[in-house]
Amino acid sequence: MLFSINESRHSYRNINSRKGKKMSEQVKKMKTNDEKKGKRRALTVSGYALLIVFLLIVLPVVLPSIFGYHTYLIGTDATGNISAGSLVYIKEIDETSYVEGNIAALKSDEGKGRVDVYYVDSNDTDAGTLAVRDGGTAAYDEVTGHVVAKTPFMGYLSQLCFSAAGIIVTVIIFAAGLGLTMYANKISRKYNEEKNKQ
Repeated sequence: MLFSINESRHSYRNINSRKGKKMSEQVKKMKTNDEKKGKRRALTVSGYALLIVFLLIVLPVVLPSIFGYHTYLIGTDATGNISAGSLVYIKEIDETSYVEGNIAALKSDEGKGRVDVYYVDSNDTDAGTLAVRDGGTAAYDEVTGHVVAKTPFMGYLSQLCFSAAGIIVTVIIFAAGLGLTMYANKISRKYNEEKNKQ
């Protein structure tokens, strides 16, 4: 009888130790799963953040051209409304359709990607010139287009991003964002497969 009591105590201890081991294994699995979820979430957020940064760099310069607008850096601003370093969006219109008060973009002496902007005072269609508000005149072939919008400071960013070093950095940002999101998806698939096996 004494032997059976000791035996039952021993078996009870074995059962408890097995339960304890199972519970500790389950706790470890839960911790591992939580770590995987946290890692996956951090990778996903980082990846999407980098892709958003990439889009914010590229879209303001690339997207307007799809809709027929051209982007230029501001050179001389005779209107007083456009700050230095701004990016201006220009639509090509028929030179004869300019009227007083329009903002015309003229080819700049500062470089190919820059324009000087002026208010139009009058349009002499016979002579093929625009009289601008600073008292000068501009021939139609000097007119780049009509300024329809501006984005302050984007000129500096686009100049930086579309230089040789900027293009490399932009490509690295895109590749890193894409890589992180793909790796997060891989972890997610692996986690779901393990979950389905259980």
